[in-house]
Amino acid sequence: MTVKNRRADLKKRKKTKEPLPTKIPEYETPIPFEETFKYVSSITFTADSYMKWIREALPLIKGMKVAKIGSSHDHNRKIGVQLGDDKIFYLRELPIYYYDYRYFFSDIKDRVARSSLYIVRSNSEGHVKFDDSVIIPVLANNNFKPWMSLTPNEVLTQRGAIRRAKGDVGMAGLGMGWAARKVLQRTKVKHLTIYEVEQPIIDFFGKSLLEDFGDRVSIVKADAYEVDWMQYDVALWDIWIEFGNANGDTKYEAIRDNMKANGKVCVGWGEGYSGSSSSRFF
Repeated sequence: MTVKNRRADLKKRKKTKEPLPTKIPEYETPIPFEETFKYVSSITFTADSYMKWIREALPLIKGMKVAKIGSSHDHNRKIGVQLGDDKIFYLRELPIYYYDYRYFFSDIKDRVARSSLYIVRSNSEGHVKFDDSVIIPVLANNNFKPWMSLTPNEVLTQRGAIRRAKGDVGMAGLGMGWAARKVLQRTKVKHLTIYEVEQPIIDFFGKSLLEDFGDRVSIVKADAYEVDWMQYDVALWDIWIEFGNANGDTKYEAIRDNMKANGKVCVGWGEGYSGSSSSRFF
């Protein structure tokens, strides 16, 4: 069944008040989402728990409209937040829907179907699903290709670096501020300085950090490659669009090697990952 036919059938069912399938396959056992979730190659979270976490992790989404899959870029741009000339922040729906498929003697009707999110750990790759529709906060380029998003993969791939934060910490890349917030919640961290090259990102996502953590955090508009990183005990880098792009970044590697040679910690997002590059959203 094509998307167009599925929508027409859905409209017809709603009109006749015919119930739609909502149950996920019996072999899936949804579990509550927690930032400490254990990696497995296939995992299903309850949508309610995930949405509760999203609202707590990124309270600025309150009141924002949600972009529907299939909507035009112009429509989504109107309900998103334009950040500078080349970035837009918006909420993307990850729906749960049904399909009706028939092929010769096969009859697969009214099965729940969903998009899945990509997760990686070390060099293992897996996927995440939800038992109902969720929304994903996305920071994208103007062509709506995700630059980053707040997903289970973001949590899974950041939390190891966050645990290493202590003393005076420098961070390359602000993003949506989730990782910075987790670093600042660590009692071992005296101060966090964040270097972000885009002022609109600082203005939009940095405001709540400054309000909540006061003089324990500084946000500086600067190119991370031009910073004196030797002033920090720990440096956390997250400036790449693909997981694993830290590998082969010679400028970053020179900074990392210099810090490590002097007994300091420097961690790059996806460093050491040898699988295929994966974006933050899919």
